[in-house]
Amino acid sequence: MSLSSFFVLFCVLLFFTAVWWGLSYLFTPHMDSADGSARVTGNCGDTMEIGIKVEQGRVVKTHCSTDGCSMSKQCIEAAARLACDKKIEDIRALNMSHVVDEVGGIPDSHLHCAQLAEITLQKALDDYSNSQRPAEQG
Repeated sequence: MSLSSFFVLFCVLLFFTAVWWGLSYLFTPHMDSADGSARVTGNCGDTMEIGIKVEQGRVVKTHCSTDGCSMSKQCIEAAARLACDKKIEDIRALNMSHVVDEVGGIPDSHLHCAQLAEITLQKALDDYSNSQRPAEQG
């Protein structure tokens, strides 16, 4: 393989990587100002993030992301789906087994992904609750 063909191959790969990143950014829903959000890094090194928008005590919109494996992505997306259109009290009852069921089952070696998704969602609810307390007292 000559140097010029290696350079062409490198440029083609770089182009496809840039297109993939751009499309994933454009098609991932973003939330400008979440009412509650959390970013949690697990023991495995994966970081999950979730944001919730609440209207009249009900989650109406979610945003989630992770830098982890595909199982982490499935778990945080499942937690976000489970939270959508539910009351805060109902979301408090969600746990990792609900996430596993929503995903459709996951290997035992990745159960920590479902647990991390649960923790991240609950911390987002805590953030929302903490932001509501000063408004209630004032």
